[in-house]
Amino acid sequence: MRRAIILFTRVPIPGETKTRLMPFLSGDECAALHSELIHNASLACQGADADVLVYYALPEGGCMGDFIKLVKDARGFYPQKGKGLGERMARAFAETFALGFERVLLTGTDIPRITADIFLRSFQDLENCDAVVNPTEDGGYYLIGLKKAREDIWDVPHYGTNTVFEDTLCRLEGAGLSVRVGQTLRDIDTKEDLMAWYGSDRCIHCGACTGNCRFLEKYGMNLKGFSEHPELAYSCFLCGRCRAVCPKDIDGARIAVLMRQMRSDRVSYKSLLWEKNPYKFANYRKGRKKSVLFPGCNFTAFYPRTTKYLERIMAEHGIGTVYDCCGKPVYELGLRADAENSLERIASRLKEQGAEELIVLCPNCYHFFKDRLGIPMVTIYQKLRELGIGQTVKKDRIPVYYPCPDRDNKEMFREVCRYLEGEITEPFGKVQCCGLGGCAGVKEPELSREMAESARRDGDELYTYCASCISNFRRKGMEGAYHILPMILGIEEKVPLGIQPFMNRARRKLL
Repeated sequence: MRRAIILFTRVPIPGETKTRLMPFLSGDECAALHSELIHNASLACQGADADVLVYYALPEGGCMGDFIKLVKDARGFYPQKGKGLGERMARAFAETFALGFERVLLTGTDIPRITADIFLRSFQDLENCDAVVNPTEDGGYYLIGLKKAREDIWDVPHYGTNTVFEDTLCRLEGAGLSVRVGQTLRDIDTKEDLMAWYGSDRCIHCGACTGNCRFLEKYGMNLKGFSEHPELAYSCFLCGRCRAVCPKDIDGARIAVLMRQMRSDRVSYKSLLWEKNPYKFANYRKGRKKSVLFPGCNFTAFYPRTTKYLERIMAEHGIGTVYDCCGKPVYELGLRADAENSLERIASRLKEQGAEELIVLCPNCYHFFKDRLGIPMVTIYQKLRELGIGQTVKKDRIPVYYPCPDRDNKEMFREVCRYLEGEITEPFGKVQCCGLGGCAGVKEPELSREMAESARRDGDELYTYCASCISNFRRKGMEGAYHILPMILGIEEKVPLGIQPFMNRARRKLL
């Protein structure tokens, strides 16, 4: 049974797309938002076991630009033909059925919550009926599916109004077709739709987020207010503290990343992106093993001796080592497609080299890879215990700082603490972030400094398992900040500052 999904969309051109969101968003931001929605829809299509055909509308004099890159593995790109929306959809269906497809879905690209499961369910429904239609909350529809081309169902009074779904349903039933109605979703047309996508429309203005976030406190706003200021997207540290205290589970980090995906003002991060997009110092020469160590980029930068030692002892046990960046910094700057390309590249290289297990030591890599990479993953602490390597860290008192990505569930820490003997304390609960989260320190240097220095008020010693956190605490004068992994391995190593961390990363490319 040959199946197809028609992605029906405009080419995202500034000033020509998502114009109902202006002036809340600029023309460029509207185009970037639409590009992200198209890319998201294309990813959903990839899990639907169907060919993808893109039918596009291009304003006169417009340019395709990078439009084709937004949809991966499309069978083809075809201009929409016809005077009105109904006629254009009818002709898209007719042309697609003429190519030999037997089940065809047509979907818009304004639905951020579209998933492969929705497409699969719609194809399944088509086996037992003549048509499927999935409505939007505003009275339109975002998906329609048919078994054969039809000319008699598209003449509805007014497209773009709140009766389009009902009018179309009447036309389908009037033509004698059996119809299944699918899941209702919200499309993105207005500022209110955008707030709902962010989740900020659930805000009850309790003030909990503001009281627990230095960034929100500085600007005197809550998460609802933040969502209305996309120009502050890069000022959020993505630490997750707001979501942890929000009674409505609104996620400020998610809001920030979504807003960053709509922006193009990344000039402040030019050097970071030069290095990491794609990662310039990737090295897979020692990775042709079933089990592979992935040190990440920052541990390699700040603990080169420990990295070298780990590489050697892993090799003694038949384990390879690869050097790369997980892609999280690129993703957090709003370049989701580029980050996904990095993930695909990493997964492809590892599979080509026969990797069946990835050993991760960075909490950022661990949580970013999880559910994304498709290769079984363990922490370095699990592997060391399995191999019988490492000493117990014995202290009367062990004040632990939890890195942001591991703070809530402490998945990685549960493995770390197997190597700790002593009273584990948590005196840093009020330290919002080490100051490096989300690269926000570029925009908010004072907040970054205050966050890092706030740890010193809670004690002279700090133990954690994130190299980035250690580097910033040390940089801000906290000499008693220690990474637990070198201690387990019995290695004393001073954290380098200045240009040396960059040089350490670069050196792994040559080894």
